[in-house]
Amino acid sequence: MPFSAKWFLLYYGLLGLSLIAVGGYLILQKESATAWLLQAAHQEKPPVLLIRTLKYGALFTLPGLVLSFFPFSWIELLFCFWSLLLLYIGSAQLVRWPQSRRLIQDNEASLPATIQRGGAIMMAVGFAILLLAYLVVLRAI
Repeated sequence: MPFSAKWFLLYYGLLGLSLIAVGGYLILQKESATAWLLQAAHQEKPPVLLIRTLKYGALFTLPGLVLSFFPFSWIELLFCFWSLLLLYIGSAQLVRWPQSRRLIQDNEASLPATIQRGGAIMMAVGFAILLLAYLVVLRAI
């Protein structure tokens, strides 16, 4: 199995399981996630947890972008571009933190439903990413 296949198997596996776990947590514990987000919205600086999440996402995505060319794979390349797009959107929200925190505070009543919907989306995407890991295993055999 080539190194790039091992990398993407590790990347897809860890990311898929993480998204399923965090999505399940957000669905089941939407009140505590809402409380955390509201508490973070009262701070001047963006939450460190979100900054670290984006940083580690970039740490895995950038090598994956290079490795998607050796051997060339459209699926891995598209996945890396999709991941970079999500990192860009998340980073833009942190750059505009004063506006984002005001929106969070103004829409406090709808936060639990939004967090629960986000958790469900995360779980669905996590299962799709695990299917990509299965595809990497099938191509390696």
